[in-house]
Amino acid sequence: MTSTQKESADPLTGVAETLMITLYARYVETQRSDSFFQDPEAVEIVERTNYDFDKYAKGWASQLGVVVRVQEYDHITQQFLKAHPNAVVVNLGCGLCTRFTRLDNGGVRWYDVDFPEVIEFRQRFFQENDRYRFIPASILDFSWIDQIQHSVDQPLLILMEGVSPYLSEAENRSLILQIRDRLAPAEFVFDVLNRKSANHTARHDTVSKTDAEFKSGIDSGREVETWADGITLKDEVYYLAQFANYPKRLPLWARTLSFIMVPLGSISKLQKHQQS
Repeated sequence: MTSTQKESADPLTGVAETLMITLYARYVETQRSDSFFQDPEAVEIVERTNYDFDKYAKGWASQLGVVVRVQEYDHITQQFLKAHPNAVVVNLGCGLCTRFTRLDNGGVRWYDVDFPEVIEFRQRFFQENDRYRFIPASILDFSWIDQIQHSVDQPLLILMEGVSPYLSEAENRSLILQIRDRLAPAEFVFDVLNRKSANHTARHDTVSKTDAEFKSGIDSGREVETWADGITLKDEVYYLAQFANYPKRLPLWARTLSFIMVPLGSISKLQKHQQS
């Protein structure tokens, strides 16, 4: 796009607007002199978008947490693609995620799924191709599953970054059961809040600046195994523990409390779904 006119983000409201939080975090991190993560596409998108990003400027916890979480998802995805170069990856609630262009190995088939208004906005910045497709649908409209092309023996990785807390427990269960019944065997990676944190959207340093609201939390990954047969917890990562690795990024009051803060934060979970 050669025009200087910026893209309007007005259609993005409610949960859809929260994609701007993660976009802004990647944008800020990329421009830091002590950056440990680079996403030049995020910088380009922010600079081309007409939106009040300044309202997230004081959200230091979200800023650091998002970037640490991005790296965890990147690592899991890279390891999966290293083991399965021709795998299928489905990115649920993709927002303006740039993971495909950052990790594309030339063999993966990748699907980005999100609300129609998000995909329409996304198409202003990203181009589809024969291995990279967009699906405009709510992730709870399970017709998106019909559009995933993969063979029975083709490894499948499903990512859902920063989405689960905005779904009720019943909605999360329904999604996982659909994946088990229609896409298994597959590995499903998603992150959660614990229940205490999920009950306090108003205290969140960035989500509170939107109309979105947390609807559910999980205190232990083992809970998910009780939802139905055929669900196995493969790994559980408390990624906010990594805050302690970046003391200079924390306010003075938080540097001595960083380990105490961990149980109140998000939990990254890697789920492996098997056929019943």
